[in-house]
Amino acid sequence: MDNEQNTPKKTDGENIQKKKSFNSYKRSSVKQFSSVISILIMLPVFAVMMIFFVCFPRSEESLIEKRKLAKFPEFTIESYFNGSFTAGINQWFTDTSPFRDDLKNNGNSMKSLFGITTQDSVNVVGDIKKVPKKTTKKTDNTSQTSQTSAQTSETSKQTSEVSKDEPSAQESSESKPQKNYRELDADYTVENGVIVVNQDGHYRGLELFGGGSGNAYVDSLNELRSKLDSNISIYSMIVPLPCEYYTPANYDSYTANQKEYIDDLSSRLSDGIKTVDVDTVLAGHTEENIYCRTDHHWTPLGAYYAAEEFAKIAGVDFKPLSTFTPQTIEGFVGTMYAFSGGDINIKNDPEDFTYYIPDNYSKCKTDFYDTDFTYDYTGSYFKQVGDSQSNAYLTFFGGDEQIVKIRTNVKNGRKLLIVKDSYGNAVPGYLMNSFEEIYIADMRYFQLNLVDFIDQMGITDVLFAMVTYSAFGNNSYNLPDLLTQAQGQTIADNYDKGDEE
Repeated sequence: MDNEQNTPKKTDGENIQKKKSFNSYKRSSVKQFSSVISILIMLPVFAVMMIFFVCFPRSEESLIEKRKLAKFPEFTIESYFNGSFTAGINQWFTDTSPFRDDLKNNGNSMKSLFGITTQDSVNVVGDIKKVPKKTTKKTDNTSQTSQTSAQTSETSKQTSEVSKDEPSAQESSESKPQKNYRELDADYTVENGVIVVNQDGHYRGLELFGGGSGNAYVDSLNELRSKLDSNISIYSMIVPLPCEYYTPANYDSYTANQKEYIDDLSSRLSDGIKTVDVDTVLAGHTEENIYCRTDHHWTPLGAYYAAEEFAKIAGVDFKPLSTFTPQTIEGFVGTMYAFSGGDINIKNDPEDFTYYIPDNYSKCKTDFYDTDFTYDYTGSYFKQVGDSQSNAYLTFFGGDEQIVKIRTNVKNGRKLLIVKDSYGNAVPGYLMNSFEEIYIADMRYFQLNLVDFIDQMGITDVLFAMVTYSAFGNNSYNLPDLLTQAQGQTIADNYDKGDEE
């Protein structure tokens, strides 16, 4: 009894403290055990990843992004000490991972599993902000005449649904009310200038138009007009981005009205420059396949309608679409998959790319020159470049970094020069029955003096054909250089018939 009475009793506080210590020890042990397990799992994973990145061949080109990937940097003492060599290695390593496109496709497919899309929905990619409205007086836009189309949209959809056999201009829907997609709302979610719209059961990627002054374009064309003989005709054809017609109504404030900008720009051109109003023409065909859904370009059908309008203004013969032979590339997925950050809906909704061969194509010759007009070879205007399902738009003479000359069987003394961006590539094929010779030069790569070239080649007609992005954006800054560079040179066409295929 005395011993029991003399033994101190543990207080509740001491019991609680011991319990806490035991729980802390338990948690620490579990944590240490978990750390060991994690290390044992991660070490093999890292080892496999290291073997994958080191032993498998590096990617050299991305078909998704339409570009060559980074090259391993060249070592120099200067690049080593200024840090550019090591930075280049880092860029090369991350940019050229093995099976890059496959990994990106799989990643995008996984991401799509965590999202729910609805009919007539919009995904937004990039930093997009509201666009201030233009302060100039609003001009009539013939696309507005389609306001009555809401009542007849179902009928119009059934009667003007695009099939693989594209309609001729005479059979087009100009006489039918076209659906005005700009009046229709669509749900959208912000993800990352590109929106992805689900319209009429298909996905479409859209770049948005933020405006611009167009001063470089206007000043360059006006200066060119002042330097050329008045008998030489100059035409301005500015093609709107597809967002002009397909941006949903509840996203209207994020893209500018391109017709207002084009009309304002045209009003500042000299009287001796003729405007080809493509915006009004295309507004009458919005339910036809006039723009690619998966690529940032228009389709050959859209270019046909523009070429037809140009031929009317230029006063040259022009053949109906029924005289052309259609050729279709199936399963085309273009640049909008990459531009949209890899939107899996675009990749999984490919389209048909139909182009048209003129009836006199076999009687025409296409000559290819370097950008300084050095003759290279005579070949095909319509080409297959790489994977046709991703490079379908390169069907038109294979790319931009060259000067192309088309010799036709037409004998009317008319020689056309097309100064263009990539949108202009789809136009010349429709004019092989309209001009005796057609020269094609990209404003981004042309190295000669434009005035000298026009004078010395005997050009009778000059067409500036480009999208609004070029006319109002950075590409237009190349135009002033064309008037000042390489002045006074003698330009010779060194074409050799002996080299002709």
